[in-house]
Amino acid sequence: MTSFKNVHVIVFVACIFVFHVLPIKSLAADSWQGKVVNVLDGTTLDIAKPDGQIERIRLYAVIAPVSGNPLGYDARRRTTSWCYQWGDVAEVLPIYQEPTGQVVARVIVGQEDLAGVLAKACLASINMRTCKKRQTVECVSWHAWELQCRDEQKGLWANKDQ
Repeated sequence: MTSFKNVHVIVFVACIFVFHVLPIKSLAADSWQGKVVNVLDGTTLDIAKPDGQIERIRLYAVIAPVSGNPLGYDARRRTTSWCYQWGDVAEVLPIYQEPTGQVVARVIVGQEDLAGVLAKACLASINMRTCKKRQTVECVSWHAWELQCRDEQKGLWANKDQ
């Protein structure tokens, strides 16, 4: 089993590779700032645009339990409290739109991506397949938090049998 210390080395090497070899796309031109008005679950938020229009946003590359599951409640509560603590101000960086019209985006609140907030809290896993496909360098650090949670058996990876 890989220790967390070894994971740090692997993540560091991966970051160097990603930052220096792979092309990085800028999304700043498409980004917008709004106010979080509702958190439906840990990964789905309603955010009011500056013109008042409400946009439903799903977090990019994050997999979290759904509402109704105790950890789904925890993920929703963590997202809600993080947004509230920072005045519900969010920067939305759209990544793509699903065929259903659902916008999938990175959401930055208090200078932290909500994907990282949930991963650090051991309440979400990161879809690395999506990250690799879109060459999203931030996923490396989110995934490192997931691996630490797995190693420490916390949150989603807590051993319920003990």
